[in-house]
Amino acid sequence: MALSLALTATPEGLRVRQHPPSLSVMRGETATLSCHFKVESLKYGVQWFKMKSEKQLISNSSRQIVVVKNQTSSLVITNIAIQDSGWYYCEVNVLKKDPEWGNGTELVVLGKKQIAGFRNEHGHNSLGLFCSGDVAMLLIMSHLYLLYTGTHTHTHTHTHS
Repeated sequence: MALSLALTATPEGLRVRQHPPSLSVMRGETATLSCHFKVESLKYGVQWFKMKSEKQLISNSSRQIVVVKNQTSSLVITNIAIQDSGWYYCEVNVLKKDPEWGNGTELVVLGKKQIAGFRNEHGHNSLGLFCSGDVAMLLIMSHLYLLYTGTHTHTHTHTHS
């Protein structure tokens, strides 16, 4: 009597997950979005997309760099700007398989008070203070209060003869 046992290894499905699900970054800082995946094949590719009305492929540029190492891909965005806000997805492609998408990362860009240089109407470099509306209103109200109290302070002097 012969006993034969056949074991068939079923390939694990491709698993892709992104971290963190949401990331808040101050304007001007750097954001790093991560995509972790498990693939059995050595032939794979990773792409990052920003979702707008349609998916927009992220290419390496002076501010956006895609790094892939040890089944992890990172999208690094430097000098974050308000228009960088949105949903980002990584896509992993394995030869002869359907592409798989990560669960997405929402990037939220927060404003901040900053001193920034800009060119004035004459083309000369100037230095300006940019601040949020609430801070600007507080500064204006404080200044008006000081002006008001300064002009409405009465000093009475009496002279006796």
